[in-house]
Amino acid sequence: MVKMFKYALKLVFRRKLRTFLTSLGIMIAVMLMTFILFGMTDLKNAVVSEFSSRFSPQDLYVSGNDILMFGGMNTAPSKDDKEEKSIILNDVEKKKIEEIDGVEYVEPISTISNVEIYLEGDNTPYPLNFIGGSNLPGTHHMYKGFYGNDDTLDNGEIFVSDFVVSFFETTKEDIIGKKILVKSSNSGNFLSTASKSMLNKDYQFTISGVTESGGDAFFINNNDALNMLVDLGGFSSQQDYINTVGYSQLLVYTQEGKTSKIEKYITDDLGLYVISTETVLGFLDTLTAGLTIALVIFGGISALVASIGIINTMIMSIYEQTKEIGIIKAMGASNFQILIIFLIQSAIIGLIGGILGLSITFLSMKLADPFIVEALTEQGFGTLKTFFNFQPLNAIYITIGSILIGIIAGLYPARKASTIDPIQALRYE
Repeated sequence: MVKMFKYALKLVFRRKLRTFLTSLGIMIAVMLMTFILFGMTDLKNAVVSEFSSRFSPQDLYVSGNDILMFGGMNTAPSKDDKEEKSIILNDVEKKKIEEIDGVEYVEPISTISNVEIYLEGDNTPYPLNFIGGSNLPGTHHMYKGFYGNDDTLDNGEIFVSDFVVSFFETTKEDIIGKKILVKSSNSGNFLSTASKSMLNKDYQFTISGVTESGGDAFFINNNDALNMLVDLGGFSSQQDYINTVGYSQLLVYTQEGKTSKIEKYITDDLGLYVISTETVLGFLDTLTAGLTIALVIFGGISALVASIGIINTMIMSIYEQTKEIGIIKAMGASNFQILIIFLIQSAIIGLIGGILGLSITFLSMKLADPFIVEALTEQGFGTLKTFFNFQPLNAIYITIGSILIGIIAGLYPARKASTIDPIQALRYE
């Protein structure tokens, strides 16, 4: 076996340039597969880490309709379908949830959409056109970080996020105390349409804090938010709005160990919709798994092309070494031994491609990592220190895969070589 391996190795390096060019196909396939497997795993870990840093496992976001059903129905409607009515999140529903055993507190969240937002002295509107309203303090874990003298929002005050500070090209120290001007928009957006009662409305808030939410965000207290919604919608009072439209969401904070039970009760018994950390992480698992499978299929096509290159190289090698094969057979080598020699040769080509691909990918990851971290940090990934993490187990799997591709691609040429008649081979020119 050792002699066969040495001879196969000799055949591989007899045509160094051809071997290198053939292994390039495997190398490219390995690089693609490595980036897919490592990249998707690292992306998932980055998103999960960032999400977990912002949302507590004990948080439940409750709404009156399925807000994950974005874009409408997934299937064609039928007259036999039962209409699912949205439940208005008013104070009655809030009280029901507060009375559940294990609920620490329930915080109403309101959203004002279809508005234009300006910083005083700047005529450029912020791209975001909605404001959130709640009484959560600036030090709440939802905000992730806070800068300001007072973490409580009084009437007429507003928290802005670090993204807002960056957009208006200022600093968090300088933006404190400045005014945010909110104007009703003359046109609707994809979430709502403009109404006559919304036109020509102006509101003003003083910036009292900056949140490190790593995203677009404006926050006012719930009283100011409801007053705006009443004014924009033409309602008679806050209670009229709450009973008619309701809160956008309820943030339910639960006791540790009781979150799943409370989520089930709110969903099954109260008929409300709940988004929990577990739900979102499960969705992320499904999403990344689906993307990985789709990308691996594309990588498999690259591996198929590489295997064709190996088949071509091996067949050429057989034609060139026909006489040599005849001599080996005349000296007593069996068909099986010839088969093994050529399979070892193709496996070595696969191994070379795999090692080259992993080496180049590892070097590329090291060079690209700080730039990717910087880019993701600018997009709000505050917990990210490194993105790419070399995974030895996956590297072993990929190496074994590249060897197997070489062996599978070499099966036909190796069998062809093993069945050569030694007499005819000796006469071959």
